[in-house]
Amino acid sequence: METKKTRNTEKQNLVKDILSNTEHTMSAEDIMAAMPIKVNKTTIYRILDRFAEKGEVHFVTGKNGKAYYALCNNCGVSHNIHNHIHFECQRCKEVTCQPNTLHIPNLEGFTIQETQFLVIGICNKCK
Repeated sequence: METKKTRNTEKQNLVKDILSNTEHTMSAEDIMAAMPIKVNKTTIYRILDRFAEKGEVHFVTGKNGKAYYALCNNCGVSHNIHNHIHFECQRCKEVTCQPNTLHIPNLEGFTIQETQFLVIGICNKCK
């Protein structure tokens, strides 16, 4: 028996499609603007939060304080501990995931709950 897709599932699939078809991270506003159907920002944030909880997306906070989201590809065992760099271009404002892997130190007496690595500069396209 085929189950009927709910509108929310359709919206979730659209968000995944949008994120999978970009080479850089996207803010909730960017995703909302790319949606082929009308979706409010609160719904986009709920979908992104749900995806983050499941380990399907990760985010980094940009210099402007906005969260930028990307689909997870081999994010590791602990979803909140990302060991790669994000690069934010000062000119085009794109935030991209970089392939560089970083070692997360074990800090004695502390429990690490989340990591974010943001490097800011000028990307190759904008040089």
